[in-house]
Amino acid sequence: MADVTASLTTLSNLFKIKYGKKSYAVFNTSTPLWSRVKKEHGMFKGKSLSLEAVLGFTGSVGSGTLPETNVFVDVNASLTRKKLYARVLLDREAMIASQGIENAFEQVTKRQIKKGVESFMRNLERQLFAFENGKLFEGDNATNVTGVGGVSYVVTGLASTWVDGFVEVGDSVQVAAETTVLKISAVNRTTRAVTLLGNSATLTAAIGGPTNAKVYIQGCNSATASDIQSILAVCKATTGTLYGVTVADRWQSQQINANSAGLTTDLINQLITQVEQYSGESPDIIVTSYKQYRKLQDLLGDKLQYMDVTNREKMFNKAMFNFQGIQWNTTSGVIPVVTSKMCPDDHMFALNTDNIGFYSAEAPKWFDEDGTVLLRSSSADSYEARYGVYGELFVHPNAQGVIYGLA
Repeated sequence: MADVTASLTTLSNLFKIKYGKKSYAVFNTSTPLWSRVKKEHGMFKGKSLSLEAVLGFTGSVGSGTLPETNVFVDVNASLTRKKLYARVLLDREAMIASQGIENAFEQVTKRQIKKGVESFMRNLERQLFAFENGKLFEGDNATNVTGVGGVSYVVTGLASTWVDGFVEVGDSVQVAAETTVLKISAVNRTTRAVTLLGNSATLTAAIGGPTNAKVYIQGCNSATASDIQSILAVCKATTGTLYGVTVADRWQSQQINANSAGLTTDLINQLITQVEQYSGESPDIIVTSYKQYRKLQDLLGDKLQYMDVTNREKMFNKAMFNFQGIQWNTTSGVIPVVTSKMCPDDHMFALNTDNIGFYSAEAPKWFDEDGTVLLRSSSADSYEARYGVYGELFVHPNAQGVIYGLA
């Protein structure tokens, strides 16, 4: 009797049925901050998108005589679409052996799919707090590089821009503007020593001495920058342009340099009230690192209270998708304080998410334009599935604030 197998069409259809909606749910509910960001799908009709952004008040006022009129102050913020991807390899033998039976198919695929989408969202969250487009870390220019040229290297990361969540074993990376790809094989989070496998001319030349070389996520090095806009970069901008608009009054965030001081309730209240005072908008969420979150818990002591962080999207505004955060009182009501593993240890952000939006050509999905989600791998007995979205993040700087340099 011949073996019973499933056709590629059957397997592809099963894939979309089992993982289409689940993947979209992960996209919308992966972290407290991302669950609050607006998602506007279908907005990009071309490579770029222009958004009108208000910079101040309109009309003119006066007393005694009619005032002279003035022009409504707004700008066109220009967004350029970015390509965000994840790829997953699935064992062909196991999938074929499932015979297209739903439960058997799910058993052999769900772990890889779940981890693939979670990794996609991990990279997306990293981009929200990136110091520099695509950069994971940079050498501290003090500790000698060790290793064997063309094989492996150990590079120590710079403490001031090191974020634990950025550096994960298994990630593929590029050094400086090089095109060769290396793999992170080990991370010592105490010493910030990162082991890279592969060949880098920059690191080979640096063996035996220190380096300040920058290490980027693959496909997004200094020569091919393609991260979405960083909330951190927007909030800390003091010069240059944001979305093609010059950084200036009404197009700049509130910034407080703590100068290595410890976190206090007064410092948090100062940040929130400054955002309210200078923008007329009230922060609706505070995002910080686990380090500062722990300090805030200790600071509040028996006054500590928690609250739900609900999802902006109505279809995901359910208890199963909610997060918990520390309750913080403001002049506009209570708002949550939440964590992000990608937030630098010494930072705290006060954000108005009504003024933060992710604009995309279409909703994120598993690509199936070839008639199937599953593509045969050319180098292994596997199927490949590709997940992604084309979009950009818009952050109106005037409605945001940041404290940095916290102890």
